[in-house]
Amino acid sequence: MSAGRDFVNQVLTEIENSILKPLEDIESSVEGILEGIAEGMNIEKPKVVATINLVNECGEFVGEDKRCQGIAGRYLPEEATILINYRVDMNTIIHLLAHHIHAVEIGRTKYAQVRKLEELRLPWELRPTEVIAMYRTALLTRTLSSRAWRTYNEEVKPRIREIDEKINNARLMVNYLERHVEYVFSSRKPI
Repeated sequence: MSAGRDFVNQVLTEIENSILKPLEDIESSVEGILEGIAEGMNIEKPKVVATINLVNECGEFVGEDKRCQGIAGRYLPEEATILINYRVDMNTIIHLLAHHIHAVEIGRTKYAQVRKLEELRLPWELRPTEVIAMYRTALLTRTLSSRAWRTYNEEVKPRIREIDEKINNARLMVNYLERHVEYVFSSRKPI
């Protein structure tokens, strides 16, 4: 049984080092980008959570346009959190910050209510909070510092590549473990 436990520990170490650590690095780098902008605007910076899971702004209803899928993240106003897919681009980062700025301006609770109602009534491209975020994204992008771009290019992009290169190895290890468990379970004699 020791060999089995050793392999499980090896799988967990692989997940920790190859996926979770680089995700935390992405979160930290993106928070650094956002902190510089937020300080300049004298607002609280949002928290950032990076995920391997697919996430976008479409919400429950996906219209015909599907441009919402191009925003690889979602702003969670109740928690003042930006949830991003690890393959995030700078447009998504700034777009989601634009939502946060709007939420801070009108109040996060009110923003959450407005946003929820918009998602029920309108396709993504016609939601007023999206129109405001699109416009503000353009304004913010013009004023981005070279430091913000450098952080994205030198810190975020390499972590994206690192995860892309290592995620399949972690999946193979988990798959092997699953097959072993199935084998042990199926070879067991009924009582």
